[in-house]
Amino acid sequence: MKRAQVIDLLIKLKEEYAHQIDTSDTEIDRLHENLKDFPFDVACENVRQHMLTNPWPPKIAQIRGGSGDLRDQRKSKDQTSDYFTERDRSRAAAKPVPPGWKEELYARINKGTTAR
Repeated sequence: MKRAQVIDLLIKLKEEYAHQIDTSDTEIDRLHENLKDFPFDVACENVRQHMLTNPWPPKIAQIRGGSGDLRDQRKSKDQTSDYFTERDRSRAAAKPVPPGWKEELYARINKGTTAR
């Protein structure tokens, strides 16, 4: 998140919590330091959700929300989607086992040889 986005976030908070929000340069710098690696859109959504249910301004941890959890969930969802896509591709490319293959394999195993 950029410093200007931190200021935008503080403006949203100021609209809801009026006199409870510190908008000093020191506070902006502190928030920026703690939110610079965090996506602005996620922070806005977390603040919006917080404002719907809480009469007090959010702390940094509440602005960040479960960001690690959210990223992990997205990553898992993407990996799962990729996995099923690959399974679908494999299923489409799969061919049935040739007739007699299983019996031939058992016969070779019983003879003690697996070479063709």
